[in-house]
Amino acid sequence: MVTINMAYTSPINPPGATPLLTQDQVWAGLKRKVHHPSDFVPVITACEVVSEEGPEDGFKIVRRVTFVPGFKDHGDTVEETCLHYPPSRVDFHQPDGSSVANIVSRGADDELLLTFSFQWRHPSVEPGSEQAKEIEDKYWKMAPVAVNGSIEGIRRLVREKKV
Repeated sequence: MVTINMAYTSPINPPGATPLLTQDQVWAGLKRKVHHPSDFVPVITACEVVSEEGPEDGFKIVRRVTFVPGFKDHGDTVEETCLHYPPSRVDFHQPDGSSVANIVSRGADDELLLTFSFQWRHPSVEPGSEQAKEIEDKYWKMAPVAVNGSIEGIRRLVREKKV
C-alpha cells in the first residue's frame, strides 16, 4: 500500500482578484462546498447528504459523493465524513483512511491563504513503483486546480450573492 501525503497553498486574494474575499465569505463557501461539492470540485459528479449533526464543536456531515470514473481505485462512490472546525478548517474523511483538509489561514502579511492537505491511500499500489509515481504526479497536477478552483468558486458565489 502507498500513502501519498501532500499539501498545496494559494493566496485567496492575489493581486488583481475581485472581489476581495473575507474570511467569513471563504468560510461560508467552504460550508457550502460540503453540500454542493460539484460546484467546486470537477472530479465530483454527485452528492447526497446522508446525515448532519452538531454543533457541539462544529458540524459533522456524512455524505455520499460520486467521483468521475477512474478517480478512485476502489469505486466511484464514497461515503465521506465531513467535520467543520469554524471558521478555519473542514476535514473530509473517507473509509479507506484517505483524508483532505481545507484550511483557511493567514500569512506573515496578514494575507488570507487556502491550503488543502491531502492524504491519499492506495491499497493496491506498491510503494516506490512507477504506478505510485504516476499517481503522485497526478495529485500534484490536481492540487492547484482544486485549491484555486475552490477560491474562484467562492468568488463566483460572492458575486452571485449566494454566500
